[in-house]
Amino acid sequence: MNEQARWSDGIPHVADAAAMRAAETALSAVAELIDIDPGDLTANGLLEYTGLLGNIARVVEGRQVGNVGEIARRSGADAGLDGLAARHGAATPAALFEKITGAKNSTAYRYARTAKHATPRVSDAGAPLPPLFEHTAAVLAEGIIGLDAAEALTATLAAVLPRAIPAELDEAERTLLGNATGASGNAPLPADELRLQAKAFCIALDPDGAEPTAEQQHQARSLTFTAQDDGMLRIAGRLSPEQAAIVTPVFDAFMSPRTGPVFLTEEELAAKNAQPEQRSRSQERSDVFTAIIGGVGKQDATPKLHGRGPTVLVVTNGNDLQNGTGAACSPGTPEPLPQSFVRQMQCDGDTRPLDFRRGEVLNLGAAERFFAAAQRLALIARDGPTCVADGCTIPAWLTEAHHIVAWADGGRTDLRNGVMVCWFHHRLLERGEWSVRIVDGRARMIPPAWYVGRRYLRRQRRELDSG
Repeated sequence: MNEQARWSDGIPHVADAAAMRAAETALSAVAELIDIDPGDLTANGLLEYTGLLGNIARVVEGRQVGNVGEIARRSGADAGLDGLAARHGAATPAALFEKITGAKNSTAYRYARTAKHATPRVSDAGAPLPPLFEHTAAVLAEGIIGLDAAEALTATLAAVLPRAIPAELDEAERTLLGNATGASGNAPLPADELRLQAKAFCIALDPDGAEPTAEQQHQARSLTFTAQDDGMLRIAGRLSPEQAAIVTPVFDAFMSPRTGPVFLTEEELAAKNAQPEQRSRSQERSDVFTAIIGGVGKQDATPKLHGRGPTVLVVTNGNDLQNGTGAACSPGTPEPLPQSFVRQMQCDGDTRPLDFRRGEVLNLGAAERFFAAAQRLALIARDGPTCVADGCTIPAWLTEAHHIVAWADGGRTDLRNGVMVCWFHHRLLERGEWSVRIVDGRARMIPPAWYVGRRYLRRQRRELDSG
């Protein structure tokens, strides 16, 4: 029987029946754990019980790594649309695993990466090849170590695979596995400590490291967005040297001088006894990034999505918005959004009344646009080329239009009631502690009473330095 026939769906298979029977038996046995209340256990019993569950988890993780590796082999590039992942509407084996198990995207990726290093491979000619890390694959398949330890070891050592001496790499793998399992006579190492040891071995195995070429650095560029459980979006990535040469000066320009606003005279500031509002450099960089992305989304050249530019869609109850209670929702994040954010979006966007009953949209009213493009240009001409906050270097084309008197409170959408502010300072205004007024024909932000600006701090530093 050829390989394709052996894997054909719909054909009864002895191995399938055995696998399902073993899994069902294990599931039935594990189901008895539901009745165990940890609160009823003694201290020693609780710890032993926790350790036994860890053993069960390692066995399951080892099996799942093997499963992901097999899914990957049946989803190879040569298979095209007939590949296992593609047939089930998944772009990658990790995506199919995520769909089947309900795991997080990051978890599915970790399984796929470990499977790449610790499961059998196939050569370009179709010949079977052993795992890159055979010893790790063996103990992982037996449930002696789990996903965390296997990933810590293989993902770290993989960096030196092309340059390390095979015998030395083999010895390093064996030593690390001994430390991970306690075979060396000491207590088994947690995965984080195992990763640190693996990094130390990498230095010994490849002391000179690799001299990356420009093309290798270009291929290594990446930018990933990971939605976290608390609603935060984690951004991680690497830029090639030529990308860094473009990006770094942009952020340097926006962040120097610091964009903390300065509004009071030195005499006024000296009279105050309070702590200044400050953003860390990383917080400031995130605000600059948000302003850049928001500004690009407003440009005509930005690709359209559903017939319009990239749009921040926020849905909320009208009464909640008016009273400042409750929360709003947006397809851009799973977390509820405060009404202050909705008001901030209202200033610079449009609003549509929606009649929504029993889960059905009955009527979608016409959009009511607030500040038009011509009004935004007039506000920029009046208040300058940047955000109106003194010292803020965010350019006007990246800013948002803000109603000085809120539109919901009867404020008019005209030049006397408008001001252009960056995302961060717009947020300060919507929170209600900062305010804006027009002074001598120009907009000026007014800080709360507790605020102490950075000009005062600079003067104080000069006095300290001179003293």
